[in-house]
Amino acid sequence: MSGPLLPGPAPTAAQVRRARSLRRALERELGRVREVAVAWRNGLGALLAGLIGFGLIRGRSDVGQLAPGWSVAAGVMLVAALSVGAVGAFCLLRAAHGRPYARRLSATGDATGRPVEVEDHDEALASARVLRAGITLTCLCTVLLVTAVGVTWYAPPRDPPGLMIRQGTTTLCGEVVSVRRGKVVVKIDGVAMTVDLSRAESVTPVASCPVASSGAG
Repeated sequence: MSGPLLPGPAPTAAQVRRARSLRRALERELGRVREVAVAWRNGLGALLAGLIGFGLIRGRSDVGQLAPGWSVAAGVMLVAALSVGAVGAFCLLRAAHGRPYARRLSATGDATGRPVEVEDHDEALASARVLRAGITLTCLCTVLLVTAVGVTWYAPPRDPPGLMIRQGTTTLCGEVVSVRRGKVVVKIDGVAMTVDLSRAESVTPVASCPVASSGAG
């Protein structure tokens, strides 16, 4: 059975006030999210710029001074920090300024027929999600950066270059301390030894001494 639609009961004053309040909240929602995103973007950017620019995060200027494994770890963390920071910065920009697109409007709403308020609400929710992701990624970038610099501070340095000296069946290898009058002082296992170069069969500079550097061959 079909018939004309009958009008429903008239809304109460409280319902009208709630509807108007909801409409105002929807109209302001996207703007509030944008303002919060801009504030977070500026704050996090200033924090990172302050840490880096004022030297609060600084380690060895040359990671090549670290032991081989530690230098690789520091390099990987620095690359990860840059990658995560770049994605975090993109998310903050996306939340603060939105997507680069133009919305096509019609008499009833956008091109899909949805009201503009609904589209703005969806955009506000998406911007809030992206903002949370950007904050998390930027904080992770800071942690990775601090960790990488901490590695450059506290990681063991690479072994200093040494000198391998062969005298008959004996092979000595150690860090050069001093050279004078045909003799060289080398430090082997923390002990300084004086070696007469005139009696040496061969003298070879090496990047690092082997573990058993002072053993007799």
